[in-house]
Amino acid sequence: MAALASLCIAFYPYPISRSFRWVCDASGYFYLGGLLWFLGLSIRSFFQKRTSRGLGALGLFLLLGVALVCAIAVTVARAMFESEDGFANDLKLPEGVALAEPHNESTGIDSQPSNSADTFQAAIKKSLERPGNDKTDAIFHLPSLAHLRKDHPALLDRYLATHPGWRVYKEDGNRFATRRWMDGGEWQITLHGYYSGFDLDMPRFQSRTTLGFSGKAWARGAQRITPDVLTPIETSRGNDLWQSHVIILVEDLLVELFEQSDARERRLSMAATTELELEFKALLASPDWNHARNLLPAGSILKGTASIELTKSFQGGIYNARIRCNPGAPGRIYLKAFEITHNDRLSEDRLQTATNEWVGWSDDPSELFLSETYFTIYEGDWGQYYGARFEVWFEPDDHSGERKLLERNFKIEGWMR
Repeated sequence: MAALASLCIAFYPYPISRSFRWVCDASGYFYLGGLLWFLGLSIRSFFQKRTSRGLGALGLFLLLGVALVCAIAVTVARAMFESEDGFANDLKLPEGVALAEPHNESTGIDSQPSNSADTFQAAIKKSLERPGNDKTDAIFHLPSLAHLRKDHPALLDRYLATHPGWRVYKEDGNRFATRRWMDGGEWQITLHGYYSGFDLDMPRFQSRTTLGFSGKAWARGAQRITPDVLTPIETSRGNDLWQSHVIILVEDLLVELFEQSDARERRLSMAATTELELEFKALLASPDWNHARNLLPAGSILKGTASIELTKSFQGGIYNARIRCNPGAPGRIYLKAFEITHNDRLSEDRLQTATNEWVGWSDDPSELFLSETYFTIYEGDWGQYYGARFEVWFEPDDHSGERKLLERNFKIEGWMR
């Protein structure tokens, strides 16, 4: 009975104060001690040929084991449907600390939103104006990207890092660049870079464009094809649309194209590669940085003071971070977050993975470059607000040592399932 009571305390279903969590831990150890006691007692009794006593101890051991399995099952089921973690139960907003409020999803946060057009997005949508057919044969032509990668890799890297329409990042040890789209005059990445259209005035679609720099594909199961070769594209049904995922080998780069559309013809994928070729052909026309700067969309480089802003997403605890900074050297930035009163690190690994990005840089510290990412804070529950300090860290490519660029305090909540 004492072991069963300890098990109940160890798996107590309601969050308790931080100062009493040791009670749950101690109860768990007491339960395990009871479990081992009955196991040892049953073995000893059988060796002593005290069969009745051994069977009784074994029965109690099995009873405790079944109780443990049930406790784990209930905990897992509860976590699937109600994932309150109690992280913010005892937290209060810190007094005397200025806390910024994340912006609402419907409002812009950039003090100088871009007034340029997203030509890539426009090309994707324009391809849907023509009804598609059932021909899946496609040919992809990307000679300018191949030339840049082979002969001007540093220029290509800096251009992509500076261009607000590209997010260059590291994931699972590999480097990728995923195309951003514009929303409300601002460049914004979505979860994993998928962009969808379900408007009534145009066919439904979903699209994703990614460059792989490490020889690894971002997603599995793609069809690998060779550029400039007419190839039948493999299609299947997904979201009640025709779906394809192809990888085009360009020098040592992988160009990944994901498409879902209403016809088997790969209109979006072909439009994407056509637009990429136009973009990189213009860069290749005069492969130097001064020319590349002039090709960047309006608002890519702003003058001002480094800043970080957060925007709420569709659920509490999910945010977009918009950072303007100039690290002064090539490298990537990422976010660290800490609960202010206890200085607990928040979502450490996942936050760094979600927010790391190679950004533009220059010798003029007043010039600012954009990083825009999408992330989730997992500590806490909906409606339980607490103070968090967000720090922007820079990791230079020359491995000279990372450093903090700026920080800001925000009033946030955590995400729950």
